[in-house]
Amino acid sequence: MRALFDGILRYAQRADVLGLLILCVCVALFLNRRVSSAAAGCLGCALFTLTGICDFDVAFSGFSSSIVLLMTGAMIVGIAMFRTGLAQIVGGRIVRLSRGSERTFLLASCAVCALLAMFLANTAILAAFIPIVESVCRTQPAMKRKKLLLPLACAVMFGGCCTLIGCTPQLTANGLLQKLAGVEMGMWTLTRPGICLLLLFFGYLCLFGYKDSERIWGREEEAAMDVPEEKVRTACEAAPQKGKIVVMAAIGAAMIASYAFSLLPAALTAIGAALLCVFTGCCTVKDIRRELNVETIAFLASCLGLGSGLTAAGTGEMIGRMAARALGGVHSAWALFALLTAVTLLISQFITNSTAVIVVLPIALSICAQFGYQPMPFCVGITLAASVACCTPLAAAQITMTQAAGYSFMDYLRYGLPVTLLSYMGVVAFVPLFYPLI
Repeated sequence: MRALFDGILRYAQRADVLGLLILCVCVALFLNRRVSSAAAGCLGCALFTLTGICDFDVAFSGFSSSIVLLMTGAMIVGIAMFRTGLAQIVGGRIVRLSRGSERTFLLASCAVCALLAMFLANTAILAAFIPIVESVCRTQPAMKRKKLLLPLACAVMFGGCCTLIGCTPQLTANGLLQKLAGVEMGMWTLTRPGICLLLLFFGYLCLFGYKDSERIWGREEEAAMDVPEEKVRTACEAAPQKGKIVVMAAIGAAMIASYAFSLLPAALTAIGAALLCVFTGCCTVKDIRRELNVETIAFLASCLGLGSGLTAAGTGEMIGRMAARALGGVHSAWALFALLTAVTLLISQFITNSTAVIVVLPIALSICAQFGYQPMPFCVGITLAASVACCTPLAAAQITMTQAAGYSFMDYLRYGLPVTLLSYMGVVAFVPLFYPLI
């Protein structure tokens, strides 16, 4: 018995096993939700340091990562868009274009928000449009909040999938890909399959989605959304600051041009645009301090630190060997790809999409190393699968934000299930088309 105990103790002291245990502790805390995700991720980074697996500088390297700076800059630009009134002007133009038609307003709003979400954090775009939707529904009684907000969140979600900077999961995945496989995604790596998914969603929205929302919520009585009254008044009544709007539009156009033509590194572009927003008065430091989602940034940084710790521990290689033995009878790259994306999509319904990436992607990259498959398509597929989950309010931050409209759990399932199934079919069809698995 003593020999068995000593053997277990020696096994548990191996760096790769310790790394796996630390990862399991973090995932358990992510699922528990009693501790914030950012705090749980930072705890994992601290444990990697305390156990001697890696140095402090390695474990917490994510906090100085260009990926975190990129996300921060994109969020600040989104805040400045609302503060200057540019977002409200866009919303007003959409209202005039729709001429009281709920369907036209929905399609136009979804198109604009999806486009903006490609270059700004999608949560920031949705946060700017929620008070606009509330103000429109107050002035246009025929328009229903529930029929507008969840489809709008889905459009923001699909738009954010099209570029590297649209939302957190791809930034998390890119950091892990760099640490575990030595390659990285570019600004436009996700664009081709992402655009295909976005077009699938719009096709569904035009043919079936609006009818489904009418069937689900058309006869329900509605209450005002849980939105700060100050933001609703700003969306309804605030006089646009024409000078600042012109400046903000110029900053946004310059930022997108820099992304499109690779004039500057993406992180430098985002931070430069954010600094210009502050220096030109488009937003203030007080605005940023009040509205910037610091927890999202800290969570992303801690995820990158966890990736560094897992690499230093050799946990990824150990998981890969275990997975290869478990999947020894499966020799089809496409079958493995379909299985891993399905698992990602399933667990993303119940934990945040970035957490799902942390759980599945290291396993996928280890399997790729064992079987000789290309890591990039697996990374892209898992990232997209995590990003399009929308069947529960737990799936993603932008889906959680829609609870302001008073959706029930079954509302998310009834509307989100067809969208999720269509998205999954799109992922397994389009990603291997653009990125060969072998």
